[in-house]
Amino acid sequence: MSKFVVVKEAPTMLAKGEIIIVQPTFLSEIEQNSRKAPKHMQTAINHLREVLNTIGQKYDQDMNVFKMRLVNYEGRAYKDNNELSAIFVSLLRSEYPVIFDKVLEFELKNRPLNTKLIYYVGDFNTTGPFYKAGLDFLENKDIESYMTGKPKKVVGKPAISKEEMESYDSES
Repeated sequence: MSKFVVVKEAPTMLAKGEIIIVQPTFLSEIEQNSRKAPKHMQTAINHLREVLNTIGQKYDQDMNVFKMRLVNYEGRAYKDNNELSAIFVSLLRSEYPVIFDKVLEFELKNRPLNTKLIYYVGDFNTTGPFYKAGLDFLENKDIESYMTGKPKKVVGKPAISKEEMESYDSES
């Protein structure tokens, strides 16, 4: 059974059966529609709709772009696709926040078959789709014992001493 762990930064080296899922940025959809982007590096309604249609086709066919108020996002200047991505994330957070769960559900459905551990770079409050997919939460301190299959070494005092154990056994 797969498990997930919430981290602030993704690990640089992954073992077999580990993957990384990050919060959605929609960079691939922005790059798909880059030829339709205005040349003056400001957002335009038609370009916003094109990118949102691409996002909707991939993650949620019920998303209706024409019901979103895009006027508030028209004419915003950006320097590169990362800034444009931040504009789309802001737009979708206010107009259609359900899409973020849909993106995570899509990523979880399309993960490799033998995935044992998922590193999620994001906020713990957005982990609902992981539980919906039947994944269990794993704490950072338990990752090594889970991946190796060896129980974590217990350090500390026993609950009762050896003498108490022997006296208890002799009484029985």
